[in-house]
Amino acid sequence: MSNNFRNKNMSHEERIAYRRRKKLIRRIQVYSEMALITIAIVVVGCLIVSHIKGKDDTALKVAAEENTVIEAKAEEEQSKGLKVSAKVEEAPAEEDVIPEEETPKAGQYSAKETDNTVSIGGDIVSEYGILINNSTKEIVASRNAKERIVPASMTKVMTVLVAAKNIKPEQLDEKVTMSHEAIDYSYAGGGSTSGFVEDEVVTVKDLFYGTILPSGGDAAAQLAMYVAGDIDSFVKMMNEECAALGISDTTHFTNPVGFHNKEHYSTTYDIAIIMMAALDNDICKDVVTTKVYNSTATNVNPEGITISNWFLRRIEDKDIGGEIEGAKTGYVDESGSCAVSSMIAESGTEYICCTAHSSSSWRCIYDHVDIYKNYAK
Repeated sequence: MSNNFRNKNMSHEERIAYRRRKKLIRRIQVYSEMALITIAIVVVGCLIVSHIKGKDDTALKVAAEENTVIEAKAEEEQSKGLKVSAKVEEAPAEEDVIPEEETPKAGQYSAKETDNTVSIGGDIVSEYGILINNSTKEIVASRNAKERIVPASMTKVMTVLVAAKNIKPEQLDEKVTMSHEAIDYSYAGGGSTSGFVEDEVVTVKDLFYGTILPSGGDAAAQLAMYVAGDIDSFVKMMNEECAALGISDTTHFTNPVGFHNKEHYSTTYDIAIIMMAALDNDICKDVVTTKVYNSTATNVNPEGITISNWFLRRIEDKDIGGEIEGAKTGYVDESGSCAVSSMIAESGTEYICCTAHSSSSWRCIYDHVDIYKNYAK
């Protein structure tokens, strides 16, 4: 029986009940469909999450395994002293390993205190001093020997040492024209003069003797420019030589003449070490041990000029128990009178003495005389 026929034979109340049942059934069907869809969505979502989680767990597991391998590799390579790479498959090439820098070694020139080392006493005026037995490399006597001093023109011993180590003997006869720059450099700093004048053509050998004997600041500046091209470059070479001698912690130079500067300093011990090295250099030894020198003929002085080492000439007649070999004096207000010298004792032993901050140039000389007489054998 069709629904239309049945509806026509229903009473009004039956039709209302019938429609209510139909609406209820439809509502149940809709809710059921929505529930099924929700369940389906939840199930699919769970499957997707489960799938993703499974991949993540796998990835984490693989990563953990890789880390374990890397750590094991690192431990193995570290135990062999090798460089560990961030990637297991890339072993470092030998050329990529950076070697450690070698610690600079102290220079071959040094002197040590012994149980027999004594303090300088008596009538010695110099506030700083040292006497070294150059044969045994032992410190015989000292007074504040490793305290900072102003080295003044004792600096020039280092100047000639650096110059001598950076030229060939045949270069001593080369001609050099005294420049305005060198003369002005010395004059502006209050340096002593060698006796040479601007535009005078001298030899490199003349510059060496002009630097030491009359303590010529002009000769020292010209020698520095000849060797290094300019004064700043030469000063750098001087400080490199300090490092080579093992004294760079306590000695530093800012110029080749000895002008006072707060960064230009040394100790009597260090100056003695520089003298020790100079005496081992043939060119330097000839220069610092010469009392009187006659320069080569020049365009200004056809007969040359005569220059002297006044320390050697003033001390030569003093009784010191030996013979003074070489010397270099110095003076600026901040340093007082200072000097470094060497002596050959009657026993044949060579000694090096350095003093600083004496009251006068003559008192400085007598300090050396007294130190040699009292402590050298």
